[in-house]
Amino acid sequence: MKSLGIIVQSVISLAIVGGSIFGYFAMGEPEVAKRPPSRNGAPAVQTLPAERHDQDLRIEVDGVVIPFRQVEIAAEVQGRVSSKSENCRKGREVRQDDLLIEIDPRDYQLDVKRLEEELQQADAMIRELEVEIQTAENQKELITQQLAIDTRQLERNQRLSSTAAASQSEIDAAMRAELSTRNTLREITDSQHLLRQRFVRMESGKDLVRANLDKAKLALERTKVYSPLDGVIVDESVEQDGYVQAGSSVIVVQDNSQFDVTCKLHMRQMHWLWQSQPANQTAAGDQSTSIAQDGTTREAGESTSQLAAATKLSSSGYDFPEAKAVVRFELEGREYQWSGVLDRFDGAGIDAQTRMVPCRVHIDQPLNVELVAGVAEPDGLIGKVVQPPALMTGMFVKVHIFVTPPMPLVRVPQKAIQPGDIVWCVRDGTLVSRRVRRAVVEGDDVIAYEEKDGLMAGDLVVVSPLASPFDGKSVAEVGR
Repeated sequence: MKSLGIIVQSVISLAIVGGSIFGYFAMGEPEVAKRPPSRNGAPAVQTLPAERHDQDLRIEVDGVVIPFRQVEIAAEVQGRVSSKSENCRKGREVRQDDLLIEIDPRDYQLDVKRLEEELQQADAMIRELEVEIQTAENQKELITQQLAIDTRQLERNQRLSSTAAASQSEIDAAMRAELSTRNTLREITDSQHLLRQRFVRMESGKDLVRANLDKAKLALERTKVYSPLDGVIVDESVEQDGYVQAGSSVIVVQDNSQFDVTCKLHMRQMHWLWQSQPANQTAAGDQSTSIAQDGTTREAGESTSQLAAATKLSSSGYDFPEAKAVVRFELEGREYQWSGVLDRFDGAGIDAQTRMVPCRVHIDQPLNVELVAGVAEPDGLIGKVVQPPALMTGMFVKVHIFVTPPMPLVRVPQKAIQPGDIVWCVRDGTLVSRRVRRAVVEGDDVIAYEEKDGLMAGDLVVVSPLASPFDGKSVAEVGR
């Protein structure tokens, strides 16, 4: 029995082996697609021409919308809030010169009335003084005439005394009369001086009362708080019947007629702005800012010294090279766009944490929004789809900055860039390595500097994988 089992197992094993051999020969050899050998045995490569880049460079960064101007309104006088406008609420839109709150004006009205009375009293006292001055003037005129008479009488007596026609007592009497009249004239003259000084002092007091009255009227006007601009109230900290102190902040109004977008640029990106500054200056009038559009030719391989000579440096190290920019915001599959200008630094230094340069984009027409991309509007819903009417603070947006390069550039596919920033070009059927200096990356393409001894427009760059490439290796171009 044991030998029979061994025989059965052997037969089964032989049957399995035989079936495998039979199946192998029955299926036959697999057919493998064979590529016809390339000419001279050279490996086939796919190439694309490097294109000259004559358009503006686009720098894309993230940004946040912030207010261009935000005014903090403070109470200029103290008192109880007697009334508050319905629009004086957070989030409400207000117009310039709209009345927001009114402080109880009665105390200030009383101050105005009191000072008006004081001003009238000052006017009355000045008029009385003018009368006194005129009276003194009349008296001085009469005393002057009396002095002239006394003087003539004294002179007459002195002449008569020489002929013994007048006695010494008569001469003394005439002299006493003349001295008395002269003394009276002196007193009146001194009194006139005092009256004129009093007049000056009272005029000054009247001016002081008038100034206090103007101040009281100004304080009365300031009991009404108006909106200084068109905008939206973003904060309010006062209620009707509440008490406010002079100088305390009560309302914050945000200007919605203009906005800023804060963003940060790498120093490399700032370098592009500085280089493009002469092309973006407005001193050329209405001419185009694009080098390619204004007819300026740029030869490949321009030296650095030539470019430096053509670049006008700023007179100040803090002058900002302005550049055109657009701000885009995506919402529910739609992309909206606002035009703006990158026009200034957001401060005067580099961010210590990110080592980037804070900048600001100014948007002077936030209501001018354009739909640049999005899903099609359903039939019957035109005008019903909600879209942002304007920019709002706090929006996270994409900022696209456009700069005009002052030197020739070429565009190549990013897949053509090998490690070490090497591209392989095909020239006369052989590989030639060229090192590229990247300018910017846009999508699947790399924009690099065009250099006479490096990559130039029109060069055929290899975009397919290469095995063991080396300079001078023969290749065959396919699928170009």
